[in-house]
Amino acid sequence: MKAQQLKNAILQLAIQGKLVPQDPNDEPASVLLEKIQAEKEKLIAEGKIKKSKKTSDKLPYTQDDFPFEIPESWVWVTLGEYLDVRDGTHDTPKYVASGIPLVTSKNLNNGKLDCSNIKYISEADHSQISLRSKVDVGDILFAMIGSIGNPVLIKETCNFSIKNIGLFKKYIIETNMEYIYYILLELQDDMRKKASGGVQSFVSLSFLRNYLIPLPPLNEQKRIVAKLEEILPFIDEYDKKEQKLTALHQQFPNS
Repeated sequence: MKAQQLKNAILQLAIQGKLVPQDPNDEPASVLLEKIQAEKEKLIAEGKIKKSKKTSDKLPYTQDDFPFEIPESWVWVTLGEYLDVRDGTHDTPKYVASGIPLVTSKNLNNGKLDCSNIKYISEADHSQISLRSKVDVGDILFAMIGSIGNPVLIKETCNFSIKNIGLFKKYIIETNMEYIYYILLELQDDMRKKASGGVQSFVSLSFLRNYLIPLPPLNEQKRIVAKLEEILPFIDEYDKKEQKLTALHQQFPNS
């Protein structure tokens, strides 16, 4: 099995509740959702976010909509129920020689920001875009057009704007964004298959907000992340060594 196939298989086990054992003492994921709903209502009352036009963020999903079974303490939830899902500008600001970086899908690569080929916009345009989509530490970026996916978890203070990129922000501090990063990494292929568009595929903000994800109890999320961070680097290291061996074999085909 190739390294990427092995990583995909492990991520799939993780989001199905088969990577780490369940603990009956864990607080169910439904309680976590109740806390988030309470925080959303508080933010609406304070005028910090707008109330959804729908009576509920959750669509009338049925059992047939769920692609696989999950443990009893887990819940199916839309990304929009669990997270504050926004997007960057879809316009093209005027580029300048130097200024604020404008991050697009091409700058998301292998879980990191690649700013080797970046364009810049003015401070004024950056301020305007940031009114809607300011990027903070702990947020996740997700390409919405072209190469859909390639999530990046922001771990350091940054100052840039985003274009054609989904922005996932947490409502409450307890939210484990590392788990969300890994779940997006696993589910991005499915999103690509369901994307719209002809020459250039894309997913809409509504698509992201209404996309279903399996949500474990918070403590289990932490165990899943710990196990993934133990296993995946080992696979990456193995893959690098395999690539070196392949290169050597090409240099010495008769060896």
